[in-house]
Order: sequence, then C-alpha cells, then structure tokens
Amino acid sequence: MNGSGCDLLCISPHTDDAEIALGGTLRLLADQGRQVWACDLTAGELASNADPQTRWQEATVASEILGLTGRVQLALPDGWIDAGAPPQVDAVVAILRMLRPRWVVTAPAAHRHPDHLATPPLVRRAVFLARLPALEVVAPAARWWPAPPDRQPTAAWITPVVGETCPDGTEPDLLIDVSSTWDAKQRALACYRSQFQREPGRVPTAINDPAFLAEVGARAGRWGRRAGCSHAEALCLQAVPVVTDLPDGRWA
Repeated sequence: MNGSGCDLLCISPHTDDAEIALGGTLRLLADQGRQVWACDLTAGELASNADPQTRWQEATVASEILGLTGRVQLALPDGWIDAGAPPQVDAVVAILRMLRPRWVVTAPAAHRHPDHLATPPLVRRAVFLARLPALEVVAPAARWWPAPPDRQPTAAWITPVVGETCPDGTEPDLLIDVSSTWDAKQRALACYRSQFQREPGRVPTAINDPAFLAEVGARAGRWGRRAGCSHAEALCLQAVPVVTDLPDGRWA
C-alpha cells in the first residue's frame, strides 16, 4: 500500500503474548525482508513475577531473535484494557498513524484473561477511527526499541487487513507454515525466563507450569497437521482476499 510504514503490526496486551501466539510468523516475515513491528499495550505491571523493567528487557532480546524492525510498549493499564475507553483507543490510533501498517493482527487468542478478550475489539475500533481525519490524537506515552520510527504520524491511516490469532476449535482463514522458524520462536520464548520458568521464589502461575509451553507446541503441531507441515500458526481475518489469478501457495 502506498505510504505504508510497515508490513505487519502485531498488537498484544503484554510482552510475550506476540511470541506465544505468532512468534514463528513474525520471524518468518522478517526473514523475507518484511518490516514487522510488535506493540505491547501495557507494561505488565500486574504480573505475578518480575517488574515491568525486567519484562521489557526480556522483550527486547526476544525482539532481536525474531528480527523485528521495532517494538513499542504503551502505558495502558494492565488488567483494564477497554475498547470503550477513548484514551486507550486514541493511543492505538496514534500508533497506527505512526507505523502505518498494511496488516494488523492481535495476539494471543481471546481467551480467559480480560485483557486478551478486550484487545481485539479495542484494535478493531482503533483501526476504524484511525481513518477519520476529524479525529485528532497525540503521540502516547511509550517506550520504543530500538528507536521510534523516523517519520511523523499521518492525519489518517486505512489498514487494509485486520485479523487476530485463531482460537482452538474455530476455523482459520489463514494458516502460516512456521516449520522453518519454530526454533527461533522457542528461543524467543526462552527469553521470558521470569514468566515461563517456575524457579525458587517465583509465584506459581498458569504460564510457568511446564504444561503451558508444551501446549503452545502442541497447538502449532495441530495446525501444522492441518497445513501439511510440522508447525503452523493460524489467523482469523475480517476480510477475504481478492485475487486476479490463482495463488501459488498450497491450500490446506
């Protein structure tokens, strides 16, 4: 798309969510020269283990492993993501107008955690409002890795493709073969030691139970079997592709 600033922007409530759901996809696209960004809506200040600074440091190392062009962390309230809160929507609108993505996807799948449930509708609203020049927003409080983009936000931005991580038990619109980048995804997840390792002194949680990462792998294996490969990640999209010829990629 003319004027776009990045190919794909993955928006998640917390650091590590993008890696859990779409780490293989992010690295796959980066390996093909795509401009890939991650946006974490919160600093994860309510986490049972580790403070926000520790989690941010883990996220920057994971971002390097995945080959991200950049990462931005907003300061929305952890545990209180709300699509009905104008300041939160405005913050995402500002990021969309700064990064100007061709694709926006949310991760992880909307399940259990209230922030995970609230993120897709928040992003859908922001994507719609970002196209309206009458809505004026200012750059939100944020920290950037490795640095903010070297461009000014547009007065409006239309994102052509919007999607979200496909939950178990639903029909995907897109399966992405991440067999070649599965090792990179695992190395990125290993960066989040504070969240996924149940070490002495840490509070036991659902995600530092070894069964959690085992299920991440099992899910990718299930999608992979559907796709005819070892590991895959799945997206549900708000629109269907429009083609002028038969696509070259294989169909599941």
